[in-house]
Amino acid sequence: MEDRALTRETVPAAMLSAPPAGSVTPSTALATADVWACVRALSDAAASLPLHVYRRRGEGRERVESSTAELLRSPSPATTTANLIGQLMAHLQLHGNAFVGKFRGSTGRVEQLALLHPDRVTPELRAGRPLYTVTGPKGERSVHGPDDVTHVRGMSTDGLVGLSPIRQCRTALGLSDQLAQHGAAFMENSARPGGLLKTAHGAPDQLDSLREAWESGHKGVAQAHRVAVVAGDVSFEAIGLPPADFEFVAQRKLSAVEVARIFRIPPHVIGADPGSSLTYQTAETAALDFAKFSLRPWLVLIEQALSADRDLFGPREYVELVMDGLLRADSKTRADVYALALDPERGWMSRAEVRRLENLPPEPAEVAAPEVPPVAPAATNGNGAPA
Repeated sequence: MEDRALTRETVPAAMLSAPPAGSVTPSTALATADVWACVRALSDAAASLPLHVYRRRGEGRERVESSTAELLRSPSPATTTANLIGQLMAHLQLHGNAFVGKFRGSTGRVEQLALLHPDRVTPELRAGRPLYTVTGPKGERSVHGPDDVTHVRGMSTDGLVGLSPIRQCRTALGLSDQLAQHGAAFMENSARPGGLLKTAHGAPDQLDSLREAWESGHKGVAQAHRVAVVAGDVSFEAIGLPPADFEFVAQRKLSAVEVARIFRIPPHVIGADPGSSLTYQTAETAALDFAKFSLRPWLVLIEQALSADRDLFGPREYVELVMDGLLRADSKTRADVYALALDPERGWMSRAEVRRLENLPPEPAEVAAPEVPPVAPAATNGNGAPA
């Protein structure tokens, strides 16, 4: 029978990227600055969030330390939680799918987690059970089920395979790549410091020598805008930037905004022109929009896909990427919120909980006052006066 289990000793070549095919692929799209900025913004933000394991308890929950929590802290050798979550988010942004391989030890327990490259994994449904065909670099194939692979799927139209933003929007991304190539070619081949050289006469070989001398002194970005010195009957005529080049600059800005729209990221996050100046209030609102509408939907997909894996979590356990650190308010706002939370009548938190949120040590326990023995009443006479 075919051995379908992943083990620590058999790391598959499927973790390596497949060679790119086509004009715009997830691999080639990363060479475009706007795509790189969008993917990195989401990947870095997700990787910076704490990952906690909780267990439902009655109407509340409690944080637990279990073997899964320890596994998520160190998924595999030389890999941290931030590495795993950041790479997982990058796979989702580029491919629309992420496949977490579960590597088992000799006892059958999951001891390592690592991502399989989406280009090497083909999901399918057989008799209602998802299966994943993993292809190696030499064409070798192996079939694995949910016991070996956890599938995190982005937006899908068939419920089986997530849609890749790169492949779905390759026209817009291809335009951005072409604009970048045009800009590089323009700067590389531009041999004029904003003007023309004119001469009334000259043999062809003399003109060639003049052109070569001019290009050697002014061609390329490193030599752009140098002072031009001409002699004899050679004259210099300054010219402005052609209208087509102005249109190129405007189109480049529009392309950056278009790429940000594809990844649902506020343009200012990737350094694109948002179209208007940002005040403090609009910048704060844009940051909240990035957290709520750009980042949070992907975090929910990751949390639910991992929490539904019964090899990792029990029926009442789940994982959460805590966004409190990303949405942490300024000191004054936090103080105002804590004042309400500690209100004796309307509050919902204790001082110990507040100190824990602020990463402060517990307050020292109060020293109990020594007991004072009661004093016996003095003897009195019948009139209440001391005897």
